[in-house]
Amino acid sequence: MFLEKNRDRIEKDFEDFSRELPGKAEEIEKRMETLNADIVIGMKYLYSNMPYSDVGNYTFDTYLDYVQQGIWLWENSPYVKKYPELYFLNYVLFHRTNDEEIKPCRTYFWEKIKDRIQGMSMMEAVLEINHWCAGEVMYQGTDMRTGSALEIYRSGVGRCGEEAVFVVNVLRSAGIPARPVYVPRWSHCDDNHAWVEVWCDGDWHYLGACEPEAVLDKGWFTNAASRAMMIGSRWYDRAMPDEDVIGKDGMNRIINLLGKYAKTKRITIRVEDLEGTPAGGARVQAEVMNYGEFSPVAKISADENGCISFVTGLGSLLICAVYEGTYGERVIDTRDGDEFVCTLGEEYEDELWVDFDMIAPEDTGRTKWNISKEQEEENNRRIAEEGEHCRRKIAKFQPLWKRCLYGHTMEEVEPMMAVLSEKDRRDAFPEVLEGHYQEASVYREFNPDEIYIPYVWNPRVENEVLTKWRKKILGYFDKKQRDAFESDPKRIWTWIKENISVRNDRERLTAYTTPGAALDLKIAGEKSHKVLFVAIARTLGIPSRLNPTDGAIEYWDGIKFVPVLEESRKEAHLTVLAGENENWNYYQNWTISVTDGKGYLTLDFSGSKWENGKLELDIMPGDYRILTGNRLPNGNILGKRYDFHIEKDETKKVELELREYSLEEMLNRHSIPDSRLRNKDGEVVLISQVTGTPCADENLEHGDGVQRKIFFWLEEGREPTEHILNEIMDLKEKYEKIQQNLVFILRNEDALKNATLCRCLEMLPKIQVFFHDFGKDKEMTARRMYVDSEKLPLMVVTDGACQGMFASVGYSVGMADMLLRIFHV
Repeated sequence: MFLEKNRDRIEKDFEDFSRELPGKAEEIEKRMETLNADIVIGMKYLYSNMPYSDVGNYTFDTYLDYVQQGIWLWENSPYVKKYPELYFLNYVLFHRTNDEEIKPCRTYFWEKIKDRIQGMSMMEAVLEINHWCAGEVMYQGTDMRTGSALEIYRSGVGRCGEEAVFVVNVLRSAGIPARPVYVPRWSHCDDNHAWVEVWCDGDWHYLGACEPEAVLDKGWFTNAASRAMMIGSRWYDRAMPDEDVIGKDGMNRIINLLGKYAKTKRITIRVEDLEGTPAGGARVQAEVMNYGEFSPVAKISADENGCISFVTGLGSLLICAVYEGTYGERVIDTRDGDEFVCTLGEEYEDELWVDFDMIAPEDTGRTKWNISKEQEEENNRRIAEEGEHCRRKIAKFQPLWKRCLYGHTMEEVEPMMAVLSEKDRRDAFPEVLEGHYQEASVYREFNPDEIYIPYVWNPRVENEVLTKWRKKILGYFDKKQRDAFESDPKRIWTWIKENISVRNDRERLTAYTTPGAALDLKIAGEKSHKVLFVAIARTLGIPSRLNPTDGAIEYWDGIKFVPVLEESRKEAHLTVLAGENENWNYYQNWTISVTDGKGYLTLDFSGSKWENGKLELDIMPGDYRILTGNRLPNGNILGKRYDFHIEKDETKKVELELREYSLEEMLNRHSIPDSRLRNKDGEVVLISQVTGTPCADENLEHGDGVQRKIFFWLEEGREPTEHILNEIMDLKEKYEKIQQNLVFILRNEDALKNATLCRCLEMLPKIQVFFHDFGKDKEMTARRMYVDSEKLPLMVVTDGACQGMFASVGYSVGMADMLLRIFHV
């Protein structure tokens, strides 16, 4: 029987759902009247366990695709009987994988891959499916909105989290339990990452999404994962999972998977007040420093003794705790012990720079796999073919809106599309765009286009699903209400707070309820409240937005944008002074955050421009913190903290400070193999010939009459290589001066077809290019420089014939800048 072990539980959960959302439940039950019992129980499972935003945002028919494919797999798949029923529910049948838009896709993907995996074992099928996925989607950095698996497939590109969404959906379509796994933020570099785990042969295994390897449990991120402080996956089911749960984020339980990837230990944090009384029920966050800010990797509620206990890595965490409005924090190094105390209510001295260290865990990842040379070569051959297929697909891709202009000319449409993100221009549906075009057009004459297009017509508010909402909103409010809103837009927010409730316990906190669904359900998350305000205002012709710095809701009064809430008014002024350091990069080595006494919100000043060593910022009165951080090559951060208070109409000046370290301490001098390279003419050139070149430019001489070089062993098309090439191009002016000292080493001439590599070589035409088989010599070069021989790209700064002085592998944000600094030591 379909779902025999869980039927009674599902029926009970749906009864609970029906009591919570009686109107929606009635609609759903009416649709289920003509369906067979298996489809009904499958639909009840989905509705009982999905976020409320999914209940409101999508139609009943959207979910039928997932249930129908799930039932077919239950009856026909050779894999389904090999794993627990609870895994089938959560990791095969369930529709949601991340915070992506939901579109029917399972039966579609199954038709695409079923012939390829016919007769294969689960492990063989997983490897084959990932190869198919690599031929359909490749990595491209995009904004934080997660597209649907179907649109990711159509466009052929996605960031790592989107690649994971795509691969998980394809695997689930084949009856293979799969889940996305993520590092919220790395500890050793400024970034995060997502990949995929699959259940086969009695255990969970990992793979890089759209990054096929010859075996499972291998990926470029293997060693990086060993340096994480937390790795997790979300669980939606009301039933408890059979794995270690570290806490909840909204309705989601977070499964702690770190122990599979890194050396770990269990620590206990005791939260207490100044008198030593335990703070039972305190809300606690463990945070790492990343992108110049502290970001949570775990959220846990303390027990009655004020304690939390969890498994984490061997490095530093900022522990933040809040209890009854009182805040406390402490930086800990988990290597120092197993138990720590976080005290609430301690005073911090204002207007004083305070040093702190954040230690990244050491690399303890696996470096050897049982893979033959033939397997590796065959895998690489397939990856090359798949990459070429995907590039051709991307080149042919045309967004739907370009195919359906509804009689408009491109000249009319392009100013509208220009305010949307690249991703919106790729996957927005033309009927949605046209609906907003027509329904907003009555207000165009009242505002110049620079206000009308981005703040009245624009259907995008934040990261919500794009839908038609104007007719829904106009029909929802009577004329008296609309007139009241137009006369005083603040009344819109008052109405929302009085009529739309918040149910974080039944929501995925990073998901959005669309404006129309929020009005139907009368429930929406806090972020969705703000989106609804902007949607109602724009529907009534009132230009509105979320402030790009702090997300405050604002409307245009004819002269300027006005905050709806008094506490959001920017009535103080901060002058930030660069001081002696000219290389301040927001979200890289500094940030500003504001506190409400319960935690800190990082403000986004990344678009603000320095002038004459100053940054002029209008901010709200309140309490602030400036963080600066200098990340070392080993991943550790030398940090500084500056707290200050600013009153209304007050002006303050703060000069930034960055802790310094000696570049000489980073150097690691060793000889490297004299590898035989091949130039574009097919001639053999030795490493010693390249590294021993006499220096013709005295500005580039470093004391021994030879030129320093920076060697890059590149793996074109893979994420780490793409990142370092993009960073080099971002620093074009600096790299132009030493471009003749750069050496790119590629596997073969086919690598020169890579678009990113081509752009880099066009931008810096004096870069020397050689070819090499990336065999034993490359491995020994890495080993001699004491970096991981399995990782690419490999970057080595040389100082004389076959003399390495610094090396790095893989990718971490800011590495291109670091290489420049090492080069000039």
